[in-house]
Amino acid sequence: MTNCIFDGITTVFIDIDDTLWSFSTNSRVALAHTYAHFGIERWEPQYERFEQIYETRNSALWHDYHHGRISRDFLLVERFRHVLQCINYTGDATTTGSEMNDYYLSDLATLPHLVTGARELLEALHAHGLEVNVLSNGFAGVQQRKLSSGGIDHLIDRVVLSDDCGITKPQRGIFDYALQVCGVTARQVVMIGDDPDTDIAGAHEAGWRTIYFNAKQRPAIPGTADVEVATLNDITTMLDK
Repeated sequence: MTNCIFDGITTVFIDIDDTLWSFSTNSRVALAHTYAHFGIERWEPQYERFEQIYETRNSALWHDYHHGRISRDFLLVERFRHVLQCINYTGDATTTGSEMNDYYLSDLATLPHLVTGARELLEALHAHGLEVNVLSNGFAGVQQRKLSSGGIDHLIDRVVLSDDCGITKPQRGIFDYALQVCGVTARQVVMIGDDPDTDIAGAHEAGWRTIYFNAKQRPAIPGTADVEVATLNDITTMLDK
């Protein structure tokens, strides 16, 4: 390996959702399954409206969760409760919302779709003698099942989650925790992720090198990405130069 981003690197940390495992694709499938399973068409016959309400609220909740403004439990109940309230659901929106969330997460974790090039990148990183760990704000149990469903769990050396330490990306504490549990220093690691805030700015502030996987064409936060790529195959190619 001659590319400077990997010089001196022994350990790679990679985000899971929409970096390795295609959360966007799998979530759309699981959300449609949830809508059908609970017969939500009785209150909202237009699935597209149901999806839009959910996605808007879920995105806002995750942003607040990443930055420590709300709890995990609040997020898990609120996202579907809010949707049911918006569509004038006639039952107990809190109870049903919690049941919908459980069903959605269980179904989601069984789905197999990976981001293009994910398996090849993991194999290439291992072939170059690097330890490969994931670092995610996703939930314990669910994230491990995603890796298994995608058939890439055997290519991951360690799973480090915000649930393990109670601190979420982009907060400095989770990055320091990851270094501690993996026995490495900031100079030995690089972070690969698709979120310019939680993955890239967070890792940069912790003193890590960063590779911004910008498949969604969102601008990086200035000065935080050491390398920016459009595909995972671009990183694989870098390893072989």
